[in-house]
Amino acid sequence: MLADLLKSLGPCLSTDLTDYLVTHRGLSPAAARQRVSRGAPQIKRLAHMPFARKARFLYHQDDYASPYYWESLYAAILAANGPYARALGAVQAREVVQTDHFLGACGAPIAQKKQLSARTVLDRMVAANVLVEQVLPGLGPCVMAKNTYEYHQKSLDELAVATRTRLTAESVLLDSIQEWLRRLAMVSFNKVRTRGVEMPRVGTFAWDLTAPSYLTSVLTRQKDKGIKPGWVVCDVLLIESAQLKHVEPFLHKVRSLAALTNVGRTMFIMVAQSYDTEAFKALRSAGIMPATPKSLFGEDVADGFRELIQTLNEAAKGVVDPEKFDQLFSTLGKLEGAVGNMRGAFFELLVAEVVRKTAAGPVKLNKICKGKDGNAEVDVYHLNEGITAQMIECKGVAPGSLVDDEEVGLWLITRITRVRHYLQNLGWSGPLPRFELWTSGALSVQARERVERTRLANAKKFEIMVVEGDALRSVVKAVNDTSLLKTFERHFLPQAAA
Repeated sequence: MLADLLKSLGPCLSTDLTDYLVTHRGLSPAAARQRVSRGAPQIKRLAHMPFARKARFLYHQDDYASPYYWESLYAAILAANGPYARALGAVQAREVVQTDHFLGACGAPIAQKKQLSARTVLDRMVAANVLVEQVLPGLGPCVMAKNTYEYHQKSLDELAVATRTRLTAESVLLDSIQEWLRRLAMVSFNKVRTRGVEMPRVGTFAWDLTAPSYLTSVLTRQKDKGIKPGWVVCDVLLIESAQLKHVEPFLHKVRSLAALTNVGRTMFIMVAQSYDTEAFKALRSAGIMPATPKSLFGEDVADGFRELIQTLNEAAKGVVDPEKFDQLFSTLGKLEGAVGNMRGAFFELLVAEVVRKTAAGPVKLNKICKGKDGNAEVDVYHLNEGITAQMIECKGVAPGSLVDDEEVGLWLITRITRVRHYLQNLGWSGPLPRFELWTSGALSVQARERVERTRLANAKKFEIMVVEGDALRSVVKAVNDTSLLKTFERHFLPQAAA
């Protein structure tokens, strides 16, 4: 029976099964194709994802979702070397990709004639149960491989922590690359764009960093039209050894962009911790700069990025070493642009550590709370049933800087409302929930007045307070941790008045 044969051979493409019948069972090609086409009740076909030569991925129903199934399916997709292979390679490299970032990382265009769009690739792979879209704490909608999701289903919070850590380190790296390009006058100073809520674009593709450039190597002198600037684009992938399948999406974007006649000449930069030989040669052969933190900024800084990832991971799990934070500020603080993202991430972690030292219940970072009209993220979440509901919004900015008034408004109007609804659904019956804003900067006069009005108007529903300046120093001092206080005073607190 064909089903028994497939069970023996394992999941494979219909063309491979046909070839086996011809080679080993003596069937003619036409007879083999007909037999495979008829199939059997136990033989299933992967829907939504056709392969070359109209092949379909076949598997015995008993093999579905087994390690053998995933290994064979992913091998078949990668061997096809098409848009699905590039998308899978991008996801495997990162384990988890925010959906917005996937649209740039997968190598498919946002929209382009005769090419599958990034969104179409994602929709088809999700429909085929190859990829999964899932909301993760502190990250929002994310993409991961189906087998990764199943393996980590009971530990998605840990997977989210590791992903947030990598993204924070990549944000620090992108800010540093931005300043490096500016200092070398390689790009227009005020027109550098890096990934955030929206991905910057050049041509039909999204990138992690884009900037127009007037370097002679990329500008074009047009007859009767003046000078047309070129571009510098960059993608970052802060993993230890980038393989060819991991960089193939970037290579495809480079090849495709070169075919667009209306886009200026472009300098391409890829940044990873390191590359295997095959990936490095492929990037070099395509005229791409295969950079690393070490080649850009030196060995100390490269080690600093590795230490940053490790330290953030440990701190998110409650293992905080303030001296490590000092070391990282010293090492990575040498990079222009690096401190901003670091300060924001470190501030959340240190605030969580201060709360842990006096908390009566568990303390969580980046807790997602579902409200009536959407989700709200609580930076530091401390809930002890019937005793304490402490929800902290963290704003780690440079000492003396003002917190954006719009951010304060968003906290007061949207986030607090959604978290209150979440607590109501939990059946919270303890004391009034307490909403706090902790900042290493300061609030404007208008923001303080708005907070006070909100506090007074809702005094019977919830408590609200702001912890800044001397109040922040007093709270940190009260936990009686010298190294923690030292780190706060060096990097987050303005100098105490003499």
